[in-house]
Amino acid sequence: MHSHHFHYQRDLRSLAIAIGATSTIAGVQLIGSMLSGSLALLSDSAHMLIDVSSLAIAYISLRVARRRTEHNKFTFGWRRIEILAALANGLALLGICLLLAIEAIERLGLPRIIYTTPMLITATIGLVANGIAWFVLRNATHLTTRSAYLHVLNDLLSSIVVIVGGIVISATHWHLLDPILSLVITLFIARGGIGIIRRALVILMESAPEHISVEHVRTSLCQHPSVRDVHDLHLWQVGGTSPILMAHVVVQPSTDRDQLLRDLRATLQSQYGIDHATLQLESESYTLRERCRGCEHED
Repeated sequence: MHSHHFHYQRDLRSLAIAIGATSTIAGVQLIGSMLSGSLALLSDSAHMLIDVSSLAIAYISLRVARRRTEHNKFTFGWRRIEILAALANGLALLGICLLLAIEAIERLGLPRIIYTTPMLITATIGLVANGIAWFVLRNATHLTTRSAYLHVLNDLLSSIVVIVGGIVISATHWHLLDPILSLVITLFIARGGIGIIRRALVILMESAPEHISVEHVRTSLCQHPSVRDVHDLHLWQVGGTSPILMAHVVVQPSTDRDQLLRDLRATLQSQYGIDHATLQLESESYTLRERCRGCEHED
């Protein structure tokens, strides 16, 4: 519990710092893109504006996720808000990618003059701000915070691309490079958005966590000398870091069931980080008599 609280407080603090840095530079880059006429810089600033909203959503969702509702209507609390917020962030990224790609393709046919001095100044400021946000979010654990970290990482890479592009345009006057760079940045943004959406949907479909093998969990439980079989095992997530397990465990006669529960829970927690486990202990006779009606393991 202390570990979860520590990660929660650390993520909230990191998000607050990142929101301040990102929102400040988003405005600066937006002004810089207007002064320079650079679509690549506008792409970066638009991404930053999306990140401001995604960071704010991440901050709010983390706070709301720990609330308990009246009459326990939501028995797992509000932790699913974290996943819904991450899904919204991913969809927003893809939407901004579409708009930027359309504008970039239009400019490929009709390049515009780019004023590189304001472009380079604002891109450099953005690089510093993104570096600060990346540093404070690099150890994020919750899915929403991790989503925000990926947003910031993409911004960091985008700022580097814009700076390099500004230097090349200044030296060669090849203004067509600007929409090309915008398309490259858009691909970075889209790639991150698709990854976020995919992971959020996997969790919403109640799939087992990607880092935990269901068969490995089953094998670990069966290695206890008092366990004869494990069936009807379900493993899923409510939030990005909240694995939950339910299983029926067939035990030997005369087993100290209280001690067995302690042992199995300790195994799940130490080996897989599963703190929430519901284990139904059964005798072999009960299992043979009730399996067809009480379990869905064959599904």
